[in-house]
Amino acid sequence: MSHPSILIPNPLIPQTLEPKPPSPGPGPRPEPSAIEQIPKAPRSFHAPMAILPLISALLAVTDVSHASVVVVRGSADHMEQVLAQAKVRYVAVNPDELPELALNAKQVLMVNCTGDMSPKAQERVRRFVAAGGFLYTTDHAVRQLIEPLFPNTIAYAGTTNEQVFPVKLAGKDEDRGLLNSLGGNAKEMWQTAGGGYTFKVLDPKKVTVLMESPEMAKAYGSGLVAARFRYEDGQVIHVTGHFFTQPGQKVAPNVAQAGKGFTQFSENVTEAKKADAPRIDSLYASGARREVELQAAPARASAPASTMGRASGAKLERGEKLKVLEKQGDYARVRDQQGNEGWVPEDAL
Repeated sequence: MSHPSILIPNPLIPQTLEPKPPSPGPGPRPEPSAIEQIPKAPRSFHAPMAILPLISALLAVTDVSHASVVVVRGSADHMEQVLAQAKVRYVAVNPDELPELALNAKQVLMVNCTGDMSPKAQERVRRFVAAGGFLYTTDHAVRQLIEPLFPNTIAYAGTTNEQVFPVKLAGKDEDRGLLNSLGGNAKEMWQTAGGGYTFKVLDPKKVTVLMESPEMAKAYGSGLVAARFRYEDGQVIHVTGHFFTQPGQKVAPNVAQAGKGFTQFSENVTEAKKADAPRIDSLYASGARREVELQAAPARASAPASTMGRASGAKLERGEKLKVLEKQGDYARVRDQQGNEGWVPEDAL
């Protein structure tokens, strides 16, 4: 009995049009070269219809494992334009791809406005930050992403119009990298978006204000422009305004200055993460001595832990770098660099 099938393009072969080779002339055909005798991979193959959803899912996952910056596309913003201005390389993904992405602790995840995504995608973002990653968000993401994921940090405070304000630098000594090249002789400017969101600090002990504007506070009640806070081993950096509108408009000098300031701050975020690499290496100082399964509980009969962004599921590879969170009996609770947590036998480390 035959099963219905569908013709699938081979993902390993570029699906481009090639010029048709000329027809051979009269006379004997030459012997094929050694290269020509090697069997060629098919440009396509027949696959059973039953496995089509699995094939589609595998081909849809974007490889971000080697990217230093990952941008989540949004409906109201285009951070990609700012990164192009700063000449920063990145990989762009859709929000629905997040749950399966191999995000790691040495990356920056930039989320375009509005920041709306599924609960599963939100959980992937939370694990990423917990592992040590930098989350960089703007505007509506304060309500759509930060409030549900990181309560009692910052929250929505009101709406804005498209307007340019002078800003003052704040922050601490440890924030110098984020504020590098800002606050020179000329006043720094910042542009709020039409329909954008201001934000407020809920816990000053957790949150550090990086930039603020008294003039903006008079207009909208809140003058906070940029802030950051730590979560587990990573941190979240949030700004008001839209990424894309900052460098895109150069009608007036103050708007152009606002664009330069935003581009510089965004570049600083990526550079600060590069400088953070030694800290991440020191956190993940333990390694798996053998291939071992990440378990949901410290017991031999435990089910596998729930993981995200791992091609091998709950199976840890030999030599994989881990952070030990706690020990209980003969087991240790560990975290991988994707932010997944679970238990392994202590003698496996």
